[in-house]
Amino acid sequence: MMRQDKLDLIIEGGWVIDGLGGARRRADVGVAGDRVAAIGDLADAEAVRRVDARGKIVAPGFIDVHGHDDLMFVEKPGLEWKTSQGITTVVVGNCGVSGAPAPLPGNTAAALALLGETPLFADMQAYFDELRAQQPMINVAALVGHANLRLAVMADPTLTPTADEQQAMQRMLADALEAGAVGFSTGLAYQPGGAAQQAELEGLAQVAAAHGALHTSHIRNEGDEVEAAVDEVLSVGRNSGCATVLSHHKCMMPRNWGKSRATLANIDRARAQGVEVALDIYPYPGSSTILIPERAEIIDDIRITWSTPHPECSGEYLSDIAARWGCDKTTAAQRLCPAGAIYFAMDEAEVRRIFQHECCMVGSDGLPNDAHPHPRLWGSFTRVLGRYVREAELLTLEAAVAKMTSLPARVFGLAGRGQLSVGAWADIVVFDADTVADRATWEAPTLASTGIEQVLVNGRQVFPPQADGGRPGQILHRTPQGGKAPASQAAARTLATPEAPDSIQ
Repeated sequence: MMRQDKLDLIIEGGWVIDGLGGARRRADVGVAGDRVAAIGDLADAEAVRRVDARGKIVAPGFIDVHGHDDLMFVEKPGLEWKTSQGITTVVVGNCGVSGAPAPLPGNTAAALALLGETPLFADMQAYFDELRAQQPMINVAALVGHANLRLAVMADPTLTPTADEQQAMQRMLADALEAGAVGFSTGLAYQPGGAAQQAELEGLAQVAAAHGALHTSHIRNEGDEVEAAVDEVLSVGRNSGCATVLSHHKCMMPRNWGKSRATLANIDRARAQGVEVALDIYPYPGSSTILIPERAEIIDDIRITWSTPHPECSGEYLSDIAARWGCDKTTAAQRLCPAGAIYFAMDEAEVRRIFQHECCMVGSDGLPNDAHPHPRLWGSFTRVLGRYVREAELLTLEAAVAKMTSLPARVFGLAGRGQLSVGAWADIVVFDADTVADRATWEAPTLASTGIEQVLVNGRQVFPPQADGGRPGQILHRTPQGGKAPASQAAARTLATPEAPDSIQ
């Protein structure tokens, strides 16, 4: 126990899951300031406040490794879709798009619509300055988007960069990393990221590797060419030495269901060769992104999440809209754009297979700017706990919690996070393992989860929200720890140890 005359909070009588893969144990958890100060029998300890957690699980706050909340810290700073499912840290700037840097005049990309309405910031330093001024509700680690780099530097971002443009992108990436970004992301399935070739990606990855940062990727193809697309990103990691995360890994379209056996085997081979690689999923059989008219005829079930010219179509199926308009689905999609959509082209069994992989994390990939969002925004983490753990018994509760806490903390280098141990940051979730569940559905996607009792960020309660609670989140740096993702959940116990504060204040 840390020396402390009087604790600020004692969470007493709960089943403590440390996040490191160890078995649960009955213990009290004491919090002093923003840190875990004691774990054990604290019946005789003095505290300002006590919370009864008897019969409940007390665990580290969940880390959402794949968010698109970049601008929501400005537009909707309450972030209720995060706190209500136990998320205390989010990684933003995914899929090649981020809150900074801003494009050159005249440059734009459809995927930027995923982020929100706030103008993008000139650079990552300006973005972080705004987050500090706003005071984030939860902790945030930020990636810089590859599309942003292209749009901010290239006269024509649809082309291959010139040598000068490549150097300018690499300098801009280095500046972003030095400002506090934890890595960079690519969205190779979108433009302008899709125009990038291997040399460009490796040049950027080498910069990231030199800064101890990582590369996350929405790969080039998640359908017929998924195996080659995975291999492309693994090759970038292998050739550059850059730690790599494959974002929301999936195999779309029925003819490709089952290919994850091959892609996961290739990932394991790369790890055996020394490539530092991990992946994430969201626990749903439908994907969501911008509406892509070229997909209209090849995916049967497409649901519109938002449309600028036709907002009245939000929540409707593309086939119904096309029938009402008396046109084919491609034409309807073109008329709806710019727009967003949910694509029902995934296999639940395959999602579960990928989830069980030992280096797979959980990322909501939620799109809070959507008018009718994918339910993953509000329910990803509680869905894992309720459906994948309690109902399907895919993993033990301890192993699932580790996937959502210590594993992402280790992969993203978030020191002192993702664990309940003395000296760690007091990011804590208290939940009922018997009742925790997602309630968000395709029809009602913004229903809050049940079973989450209390959520603390840096020792302060954020859920249920308090009128005078403030916003206790921090901007997190990356502390590289080296090595591959853990070979087992037991191995994860040795990966994260509490360290000194590691945040931009």
